[in-house]
Amino acid sequence: MAEQPETNKDIVTAFAKGLNVIMAFDNTDVYMTVSEVAKKVNITRASARRLLLTLESMGFVKSNQNKFSLLPKVIELGYSYFASLPWSDLALKNMKQVVDKCKLTCSVSILDKEHIICILRIPAGRIMNEGIQVGTRLPTAYTSTGRLFMSHMDDEVLKDFVDELPLQPFTEKSITNPLRLYEKIRSDRHLSYSMVEEEVEEGLISIAVPIYNKDKEMIAAMNVAAHASYRNSQFLKEEVLPILQASAKETSKAIRLLQF
Repeated sequence: MAEQPETNKDIVTAFAKGLNVIMAFDNTDVYMTVSEVAKKVNITRASARRLLLTLESMGFVKSNQNKFSLLPKVIELGYSYFASLPWSDLALKNMKQVVDKCKLTCSVSILDKEHIICILRIPAGRIMNEGIQVGTRLPTAYTSTGRLFMSHMDDEVLKDFVDELPLQPFTEKSITNPLRLYEKIRSDRHLSYSMVEEEVEEGLISIAVPIYNKDKEMIAAMNVAAHASYRNSQFLKEEVLPILQASAKETSKAIRLLQF
């Protein structure tokens, strides 16, 4: 259920609802009827119909036999964000070095509350999971990037943040107890990286390192993931981590220079 905007005379609620309608479409709900959209976004059927028809007139969605789906023009909305990142080209250059040396897919992701979002990705020849692409959202609680962002929070902020996360058993190793997750993050805070093993997907191991801005605030994470049948956690820590850290450090340096 989508979160409705707070009551505020300066907020255009119709615009907010329109964005929620766009975000309602995902890999699970690729095609939806007006009623399905209304239920998922928590708006009336009449509002959903008007919004979908408006989006259709603008070329963002199309309808076929009473079902709506997104059109490629939606990508333009996200492109504006990527275009506003002057360091993305430099990050991609550093990520390519990781891929060339490690033969593993490298990504850069950001934090968006209960999810992390992949914003840059360079696949290796060996594609581990074709379902993860730029724009993919993954649960903050069970990803190395999410854990790394949380490790940079003060205890009080971290406690409140963890308490609001939706915890569920994706695998047998998923931590579903808020207190246990909180203590796990605190105990790993001294590390310069985060590693998560088989908590979001069986056999999946990921390791992430921070990217900082000029104020030494973590703004993104660079990460590598591998399947346990191909590479183990020891290999990631001993062989991949130094390369990943060097690339993230170079990216952070570039950001500092660009921000003056």
